[in-house]
Amino acid sequence: MFSINYSIKGNINYDTSGRPTVPLVLYQMHNNIVYQNRTDDMLFDTGAVLTSLNKKVADVNKYPIIKKREPILLGFNDFGRAIRSLVKIGKSEVEAKSYLAQFTGRSKDLLDSLHNDYNITDIGLVCDLRKVSYATLFNYVINDVIIATPSDDDVIIAEVIGMNILEKFHFAVEYDSNSLFLEKRLQSVSQINHEFKCGAVSTSKT
Repeated sequence: MFSINYSIKGNINYDTSGRPTVPLVLYQMHNNIVYQNRTDDMLFDTGAVLTSLNKKVADVNKYPIIKKREPILLGFNDFGRAIRSLVKIGKSEVEAKSYLAQFTGRSKDLLDSLHNDYNITDIGLVCDLRKVSYATLFNYVINDVIIATPSDDDVIIAEVIGMNILEKFHFAVEYDSNSLFLEKRLQSVSQINHEFKCGAVSTSKT
């Protein structure tokens, strides 16, 4: 009936809002020694492009920054706040939406424009890109995991497993049995920005 035969089944939990969470274990190599960091269960978030962690976690575990203050993470609430702020200073809602639309795919330019042209500074989250040696999601190993962490020390975010990891798999959730089914994708086609792509996936670390 279905074209995918899932090879791995894992348990899922739920946060206080009822969203599915799964464990992601991160490994970082320092001086030829591998250090393991078992995170708390993280949100399984198909709406997030990037896997994200809090800065303190990444700093303690020495995940190296590969690009500072990039990307800018924008959520639905950010766009709503931006529209309200622009309307408050005199733009119509249509003008505000048209203004935001011209920055599609250019989050950094949008933040710069909002700040420089309209003195709007509370939109978006400025992040650093970091690379983790590898991670395990149940029995799968994902190499060269790219994560985003807030650039500023005082920012706390929801830690999520985003599509730059999830795109590596076919997956299905069975809520009645609290189960997540995974199968490695054989196709290499990606919809993710090349800067955010993770490395190869295997079922064991060699």
